[in-house]
This record gives sequence, structure tokens and C-alpha cells, in this order.
Amino acid sequence: MTSPRNGPQVLARRTLLALAVLGVAACGTRTPEGEHDDEEAGPMELTSGREIDDVVVELWKDGGEAALSGIVGVEFDDLLVFPEGTPAERVNEAAGGELLGGKYYQSSTQLFLFRAGGSAVLAAMISSDVFEHEIQNATFGPEVRIVAHGDQQLVTLES
Repeated sequence: MTSPRNGPQVLARRTLLALAVLGVAACGTRTPEGEHDDEEAGPMELTSGREIDDVVVELWKDGGEAALSGIVGVEFDDLLVFPEGTPAERVNEAAGGELLGGKYYQSSTQLFLFRAGGSAVLAAMISSDVFEHEIQNATFGPEVRIVAHGDQQLVTLES
């Protein structure tokens, strides 16, 4: 097991995350079911997940738990976690429409796909280097929490 990066490397990771957001955002967008792509309701887009990352880093350092529902600001029925290399077709099917173009999710971040009623309500790219690998390709309910032991140990998600 490798230990997460710390110090100046966290800042470097955030810079890489910002670059990944710019690169992956070009992969495609999705308009939620029943909405039209107009000025009031824009298409679903990949986001940086900064709010989640900020909480994760704090918990990674200090330990504790935080409910994702209190962080993301959207109501959701389930959370699906996709790692780099997941086929775009699989992500798009889970999102209920086209979220990614191309053949694969091509970011070193993990994609947290929050859904309500079977359609994406938030697609957040989360830094993966502090999460346990067991959360990849997993589905969680709306009660999902970020759980960390602190002391820069790997973080997990639990329902």
C-alpha cells in the first residue's frame, strides 16, 4: 500500500486536477432528461469536485466523517464511482444520457456520479490518490459518508 502524497505535492495535485478538468470537460456534456439546452438550464458538465476534495483533504489529515449529502448541495438517490479508463458508454448509460464523448473516461481523477431518478445531477472529478481502491466501480446510497482515520491514511466511503 502506498501512502498519499502530502505537503507541496497536494498543491501540485490540485493543479493537475484543474488541468484534468479542462481536458476532460472537452469530452462531452449531458442535458438532463426533460430539460432543453437553453440559457436557464445548461447541459450537465463534469465539475472539479473542489468542495468534496477540500473536505477529503481535511479529513485525510485530521480524521473523522462527513456526509456527502451535506457537501454537494444536490439531492441524490445514489452515487456511482468510476475510475480512469472506464468506458464512456458505461458512464453515459449510468448518467442517463451523454456525459462523456470518446471511448473512455480519461482523467486520473475518480468520477463521482450523483444520480436522482436514474439521471445525473452532478458529475464531480475527485482526486483519487487518497481514496481506498475498493470504492472504484462501487455504488452507494444517499446516506454515503466520507470516512477517514486521519494521520494521512487512505480515505473510504461508507453507507
